[in-house]
Amino acid sequence: MKFNCSKTVLFRKTTLAAVCIITLLAGCKRTETLETMKLEELVPLQVGKYITYRVDSLVFTNSGKTEETHRYRVKHLIERKSTDNQNRPTWVVVTYITDSLGVGPWVQNGTYTITPVDKGLEVTEDNLRVLKLKQPIKEGFLWKGNSYLPDRPYNPEFPLSIDANMDLWEFKYGTINNAEKIGANTIPDVTTVLHIDSAENVPMKTDTSFASRELSLEKYAKNVGLVYRELILWENQPNPRTTGSPPNIVVIYNPVRIGFGIKMWMIDRN
Repeated sequence: MKFNCSKTVLFRKTTLAAVCIITLLAGCKRTETLETMKLEELVPLQVGKYITYRVDSLVFTNSGKTEETHRYRVKHLIERKSTDNQNRPTWVVVTYITDSLGVGPWVQNGTYTITPVDKGLEVTEDNLRVLKLKQPIKEGFLWKGNSYLPDRPYNPEFPLSIDANMDLWEFKYGTINNAEKIGANTIPDVTTVLHIDSAENVPMKTDTSFASRELSLEKYAKNVGLVYRELILWENQPNPRTTGSPPNIVVIYNPVRIGFGIKMWMIDRN
């Protein structure tokens, strides 16, 4: 029986080439995993670390008839490390507030916690738990960051209808490690997390129709932390009622806007 040497050599070369390709592909996959940022790079957790933000707060006053923007500064200070009710390590952040120029006294106005979980980072504030970040940190990666929120989490303080499905929001990584201008400063290595960007009848042509705006996003700088946040949740409720009787029915509207907006950006840190 004769061996066909040329076929044997060709088979060996083909097999070797296939093995090399598989090895290269496996190597590429391993490299991609190794190059993915760690969560602690986006949110360094160290007692004593602080970031100060300028904040613009959108509020509706005069029973929802008037729109106002309040301006101030808020400092977020990691005060201590603790454990949560599941015995997990957690960091307690205390917030302090002052006027927009920073000349008044700093007054404590709240606390929240940051808890690393399996491939994620949870933030709990006012008993609302949100999975802010999740691995892998890759452009386009999706997760349900609000899945722990209750139905209509901002009611009854804000009797909105648009917050009924917040638990279905899909968080998504946008650009990764981009230089961006935040406030007056250009910051390198900024990663954007998009939560929602939705509008109905905005800009409003008339306040006698329902309208709503939902926008939520955050930006994190590598080895710094949160450098920008924007959250807008409001709706225009036309509140129609009818008076009179046929054929002289008249519709009267009492439109109000309900909700809030927050825009904050880093101005100082240690």
